[in-house]
Amino acid sequence: MKVFEKISQLGRGAFGSVLDLVFPRDCIYCESSRKGGGDFLCGLCQREICFLESPYCHCCGIPADISYDFPTENFECALCRKNTFSFDRARSLGPYDAALKKLIHHFKFNKQPGVMKDIAPFMADYFAGQEDSWEEFYVVPVPLFYRRMKARTFDQSFLIAREVARTLGLPLANGLLRRVRDTESQAQMKTKAERAKNIKGAFTVDRPDRTLGMDILLIDDVMTTGATVSEAAKMLKQAGAGQIHVFTLARALPYGNVIVGPSAQTDPVI
Repeated sequence: MKVFEKISQLGRGAFGSVLDLVFPRDCIYCESSRKGGGDFLCGLCQREICFLESPYCHCCGIPADISYDFPTENFECALCRKNTFSFDRARSLGPYDAALKKLIHHFKFNKQPGVMKDIAPFMADYFAGQEDSWEEFYVVPVPLFYRRMKARTFDQSFLIAREVARTLGLPLANGLLRRVRDTESQAQMKTKAERAKNIKGAFTVDRPDRTLGMDILLIDDVMTTGATVSEAAKMLKQAGAGQIHVFTLARALPYGNVIVGPSAQTDPVI
């Protein structure tokens, strides 16, 4: 199937659809037939993608630890009580593992923007079940550095942000935030302090006059330590932004003392 996958990657539009009919691709996660599923995942793997639901930390959105017997509505996790993020609230669609992790990997590292077609229904279902209101918010993607975007040929955060804006009926403020420094991979940083230092000064706000008083829904693909989205939020706040909420497709979750998230070989830790 690898030969057929390479052939199908050459296809675009109607030609790509014809190739899929002749050489149907397997599910990218379990490698079985995609019958009953989408363009990239089979129906079973689609159903295994679960949402992160309350109770979770009111600030960073991490699920409540079992040590919290009866977490209150606005409780904060131990990390948020010790450290102050620059954003006001962060939420993620699901945990960064299994089929969702594979889908995001395929999206970014195999240069497959078409994966958004499989992701979009999950986003619609997720936001339909949220009680938060983002009325009068602007959707802003966390940008890639221009050389990385040129190599990848697209900015995954922009594509996610565009779908979020469409789903929620909000304006998309692309270009408001700009990445001015090509940082080292966050995955190479061993501590949270190193990650924060690495990402410091990586963003600037191009139109601070537009940002004044603006409530922002900041969008990225994966959140691990929160260093990247917090740095981006800090620059927006300094430019006069109001509330800043964060949404990511996935959240790397800690198990014991280990954060199960992006690998050092391929993934950016944010």
